[in-house]
Amino acid sequence: MIDFLEKIKNELDVFNQRFQAALSTKAVLLHRVTKYLSHNPGKKIRPICTILSAGLINNISDKTYRGAVLIELLHTATLIHDDIVDDAQLRRSALSINTMWKNKIAVLTGDYFLAKGLKLSVQHSDYDMLSLISNVVQEIVEGELIQIEKTKRLNLTEEDFYKIISLKTGSLFKTAFLIGTLNSDADSKTIEQLKTLGMNIGILFQIKDDILDYTSKSIISGKSFGNDIKEGKINFPLLISLNKMNVIEKRKVYKILRSKKTTTEEIYSIYDLIKKYKGIELAEVVVNRYYSESKTILANFEETIYQDVLKQLLDYLIERKK
Repeated sequence: MIDFLEKIKNELDVFNQRFQAALSTKAVLLHRVTKYLSHNPGKKIRPICTILSAGLINNISDKTYRGAVLIELLHTATLIHDDIVDDAQLRRSALSINTMWKNKIAVLTGDYFLAKGLKLSVQHSDYDMLSLISNVVQEIVEGELIQIEKTKRLNLTEEDFYKIISLKTGSLFKTAFLIGTLNSDADSKTIEQLKTLGMNIGILFQIKDDILDYTSKSIISGKSFGNDIKEGKINFPLLISLNKMNVIEKRKVYKILRSKKTTTEEIYSIYDLIKKYKGIELAEVVVNRYYSESKTILANFEETIYQDVLKQLLDYLIERKK
């Protein structure tokens, strides 16, 4: 556990117990897959955001924990499906589900997690939560399809990029915060602030992830250096750099991105251009802007352990190395 999360250990213990209960299954193969996933569970940042959002407005309840479980089940499902789409071999430094059990079982496992989350909501008549989740699933799929199309055509603009990450990453963080406000007496201004905070954190998180594609070591992060380039994707540091490149440099980059087999030398040649045009430094500036905006929003809330933990979570997200 990240050190500062000890302050909400009781809340996290409740969540983890309920999440493990939600994963229980009598199907032998599914039990094997979920047990494998539990050995490397990730940091559960999104359900933590749901708990912290509710804590900020003194609204933690059974519904909060159900929402946190639903968010994590959905997030797990999207990760499994993303790995299939990207043909990813690793997830969190371990073999991905599609590598261990092939695509058919991975697809069904992702569907199972989503179905479990929906069933949990229906059992408790959490229809407001279901409405939020229906919207976020639609947005994630739209974002993924737009990204696939833009990757194919290599015509991504900065406006496109923000739209994609708002749909793919920002929407789930936004929903995590909104679920924390359900059944509360918070006014519309407060709910809007939490909604914006969630979106900001999602965008900050994704751009930081793009930066780590060039700065983290594969042994730590579980993905190899320049993984996005290998997949033909234009991430944020590269997009910013492309806007400054001359025609010859752009042609070189596009040729490498279109290549089915990208060499390490080619990846480093793109990395050199990103360094030349300060793509990573400029991306860090954007991350820091969203960080500052998020801290400003948080200052409007009462000083509690939940506000304190959320501040430290923001610090962690921009300082993380993997």
